[in-house]
Amino acid sequence: MWDIVFEFILEIFFEGSLELTKNKKISKWIRYPLMFLIILLFVGVIALMLAVAIAMYKTSILASLFLIGLTIFMLVGSVAKLRNVWMKQNDKTN
Repeated sequence: MWDIVFEFILEIFFEGSLELTKNKKISKWIRYPLMFLIILLFVGVIALMLAVAIAMYKTSILASLFLIGLTIFMLVGSVAKLRNVWMKQNDKTN
């Protein structure tokens, strides 16, 4: 039960933060820390996955390599998404 509540609260925070960062009417003092928290969340998840993959290397090489591949895939996807949002935001200002 607590996992559903935690997931619900996290989903509201994440989706709300994404919508607030896109809104130019909201102060930069609110938008920028929210952007930083979202990026920090992505970096934390990717770093945790990489740490687990490195720790697993001695016990299961195949699982470790799979997790490293998944981590690289998520890293590339996150950078592409961030770049896409950045370009879209710059197109709107010009």
